[in-house]
Amino acid sequence: MAEAFIKPLPNHWKPDDFNLATISIDSSLLHITKTICLLESRCDNYAGYLQAIFRNRSENWKLAIHQWNIEECQHGVVLRRICELSDRGFIFNHSMAQYESLVSYHAPTGESVRGSVAAEMVSRCVVEALATTLYRVLADATADHKVRAVYSALAQDEARHYGMFLKMLNAEIRENSSIDFRARFSFALRRILELEDAQIMIASCVVAERGQGVIKGRREANWYLAKLYRLYRWEHLHYAVRMLLRVVGIRATDPIVWSATVLAWLAVKLRLVLAIVANFVVTPIQWPEYRRV
Repeated sequence: MAEAFIKPLPNHWKPDDFNLATISIDSSLLHITKTICLLESRCDNYAGYLQAIFRNRSENWKLAIHQWNIEECQHGVVLRRICELSDRGFIFNHSMAQYESLVSYHAPTGESVRGSVAAEMVSRCVVEALATTLYRVLADATADHKVRAVYSALAQDEARHYGMFLKMLNAEIRENSSIDFRARFSFALRRILELEDAQIMIASCVVAERGQGVIKGRREANWYLAKLYRLYRWEHLHYAVRMLLRVVGIRATDPIVWSATVLAWLAVKLRLVLAIVANFVVTPIQWPEYRRV
């Protein structure tokens, strides 16, 4: 029998392990956390979609997605607690229902929206690499040690999930020699360019209580990314780059990692500047005037 892609951890944390009765989190970090909470809370949708795609794969593929889903759902639960305890006015069920009414996840038809299992695995590796980096960013950005402990635990989970999907990608490549560097790079770049998609930006809009108005994707992205990208440091991008290079099959030598990190650093800082400038030109007070399109 083939080696399992991921194994349950006997001492894996549970949401109740964290004492979050008295926590402190600033407004920008709370907004980001609320946004991620809605995304993570759709874990069953993600899992159903992937299970359908893997219907013809071995049992190990299905068991891996099952375990991944259990841990992802825990992420949604603990993030929800942080949000509700930090903001008594945050009604999760209301926000989640509104979010799901505005944007749907991929239907579990058994067909990958990215065209192939390999493309799907590259995409998942990119998402998990960026997710573990994001939680490291949030952990470094908060002064509350209780909240930091949660973000750090989530970062470790996402790193394991990255390893799981990378094993699945490598297994797929062994069965299909046509999946070369060019294809992997193309799949990865396409997913990175989708980081401002509706899944994230509509969640941001909903938790900011702008979901009843027009959702202007680019403007919402500028508002959200101005909060998020100011938190990224060199070491965060260096960490992400090393993981992403493995996804596309590039050996992570020091010169290559340094060069790629420079490019990532410049890209993030440029996008941050553009977001700040755009927010200055289009002030937040204009947001409620829009209607959904």
